[in-house]
Amino acid sequence: MNTIGIICEYNPFHNGHAHQLHILAKQSPQSLRICIMSGAFVQRGEPALFSKFDRARWAVCNGADVVIELPALFSLGSAQYFATGAIRMVKALAIDTLSFGTETTNLAAFQKAARYIDSESTQTALRTYMQEGLSYSSALRKALMQYQNSSIDDIISSPNAVLGLEYIRAALTYHNDLHYLPILRTSDHHAPSVNQNLPSGTALRRAVTEGESITSYIPATISGDIRQQIQQGHYVDYTRYEDMLHTLSRRMTPEALSAFGDFSEGIEPLWSRAALQPTWKESIDTIKSKRYTYARLQRMGAYLALGITKSSLHESQKQGPQYARLLAFNDRGRQWLQQEYNIPIIQKWAKASALLSDFGRTMHHIDTIATDIQSLCFRNPSMRKGHTDYTYTPQYIR
Repeated sequence: MNTIGIICEYNPFHNGHAHQLHILAKQSPQSLRICIMSGAFVQRGEPALFSKFDRARWAVCNGADVVIELPALFSLGSAQYFATGAIRMVKALAIDTLSFGTETTNLAAFQKAARYIDSESTQTALRTYMQEGLSYSSALRKALMQYQNSSIDDIISSPNAVLGLEYIRAALTYHNDLHYLPILRTSDHHAPSVNQNLPSGTALRRAVTEGESITSYIPATISGDIRQQIQQGHYVDYTRYEDMLHTLSRRMTPEALSAFGDFSEGIEPLWSRAALQPTWKESIDTIKSKRYTYARLQRMGAYLALGITKSSLHESQKQGPQYARLLAFNDRGRQWLQQEYNIPIIQKWAKASALLSDFGRTMHHIDTIATDIQSLCFRNPSMRKGHTDYTYTPQYIR
């Protein structure tokens, strides 16, 4: 069975995502479209705006055949670890092709640049730039500039292209026979306003939280559904999440902080002092530097909120995904679900523990906490119930 994997967040689902799925359906109508989607928390280091259950439904209503949750241990990782976890799941589920949105579709340049990353000269330069205080992504871009290749320069200057590069790099190790279908992206990945035909997720999240309409940028098939979720307050109030992080940071000693993911290099005392600032934003403004970007600090905050330790992250990188949690599917997806794969496909959350290894149960526990924390941050108090993972049945969209 031909399958196309799409690694995604859909935070929130919009016309650009529908466009990609439409293009894939047109180019390869017989192939199943399997979305591996971040769950309650996303790679920018915070809860997704809408629940994973809603986002999965919206994806299937617009051309996806199956939506699988990417565990939080991977969805919260840097570009390298996010990509590696997702690609290992692609491999475990026997997906043969990967599609991703990018500002350049020069596949040969992608593959050449991916091979360059693990060369001795690139790794040496990368370590040097990071020792000088650059973040990983900035150091990687600078390290690859040594090759003076215009097509590679196009890749490293584009945010989505860099993530695509990390997918291919991970596949060279974990899924070497993977095929690729890059889809040209024409909108600005981080544009702050909704003044484009295909606006960014950043702009749409801001619009929702500020009470602006996003109907023009959402597929008609789900616009009513999204509007209802917004009217019911079934989306995250980020001030609640920030206050939670601020509270946790104030009660943690530097010694306690050192156990959590990405806390290193003596940043713990600085983090504790920064927590004395009046707001979470002022706290991270105090810490932010070339090495500690806002994205990295947000991820560190998420590790603190979810109790993700260095040892859990290390084990996740060693073992990879332990299960594939099914969120939504259609008739075509039902056929795919009848097959067996290298990791169990979880449909009933309460029954998952019996199928999992010890570390699989750790991963399961963290995903449960992630959903519970996101729920606690919803704007509507009636939506803040815990353990909704245990009451959820995968959505069958006819």
